[in-house]
Amino acid sequence: MNSLLFIYQSSINQPLWNILLKSNIGQEKSYIIVKTAKNYFDDRTFKLGDSVTIRIYNDSTIAISIKKGLDKLYLELKDSVDKVVFKRGFIQKKLETISGSVEDNLYSAVLKLNELPELVEKFVDIFAWDIDFSVETENGDSFAIVVEKLYYNGKLIGYGNIYYALYHSKKLGKKKAIWFEGKYFDEYGKAINKLFLKSPLKVYKITSLMGYRFHPILRVYRMHHGVDYAAPYGTPVFSMGPGIVTFAGWNGGYGKLVIIKHPNGYETRYAHLSKIAVKVGQRVSAGEYIGNVGSTGLSTGPHLHLEMRKNGKLVNPLKIENPPSEPVKEEKKEIFLKNKDLLESICCLISK
Repeated sequence: MNSLLFIYQSSINQPLWNILLKSNIGQEKSYIIVKTAKNYFDDRTFKLGDSVTIRIYNDSTIAISIKKGLDKLYLELKDSVDKVVFKRGFIQKKLETISGSVEDNLYSAVLKLNELPELVEKFVDIFAWDIDFSVETENGDSFAIVVEKLYYNGKLIGYGNIYYALYHSKKLGKKKAIWFEGKYFDEYGKAINKLFLKSPLKVYKITSLMGYRFHPILRVYRMHHGVDYAAPYGTPVFSMGPGIVTFAGWNGGYGKLVIIKHPNGYETRYAHLSKIAVKVGQRVSAGEYIGNVGSTGLSTGPHLHLEMRKNGKLVNPLKIENPPSEPVKEEKKEIFLKNKDLLESICCLISK
């Protein structure tokens, strides 16, 4: 039987009704399909990755397959719905232990264990206040993770919480993170997160430190007020800490500039951006995306110029004191330690 085929892959948020009208099957049949679909899922928002496949046969039969998230709906209809098949996507959760050693970099080490890039990102984010994985990893470093893995039809599709993370660095020693009441703490109950991250970029190379230097464009010796991080054009830039955006726009030699006011009198400046993703007055958190690396203003190539001030005076962002957040409350310390011991036993890494 001959047929016409219409396939729609959603790239923006829109209702099923809008998608069906694009297929020219008519408002009446579109209404029947939407009314039926409402019994199985929310028809109002189709997101990136959702799809609708419509096949129209010569005898006016319409076969439609709808994939929304992990759920699938199949309908056949002429004047009314003749067949409905619905399959609810089922996610299986498993608590698993992952461990390995670094031979080249952490990213490739984790992927060699048949894990997804998402796990690397989650792991790096946990230690973002203490370890700069771009420059502080060495061959022979090791790691271990207790994580909730998500499976769909036997296929790994993502991860839930990381409950325990260990990174054993030749340079920095052992770093541990234990998930407890919505936050990460070290093995002693001290908070992992601090006021500032170690770096505003995840991929970079430091090309110029704070201090006097010969300016490559002005051709004179002058004070360099910050640190330059060379990175590919368009690399995402993240806020070093929580705060409020006080400036976002063009500023002379800085080019496209973002200034963020932080607690305790601190201020950070992110210069030469190609794109600004925040607005003045916007509140941001540590690690929040604020723009992209560029070469605007007085710049010889793509890089991020980072400046930091405390109470109006320049400070070196690589040498600041960075106190941690609140530790585990004393009345919950015993529960925390039992939880830590359990996770370490699961990970086969009993504390010595």
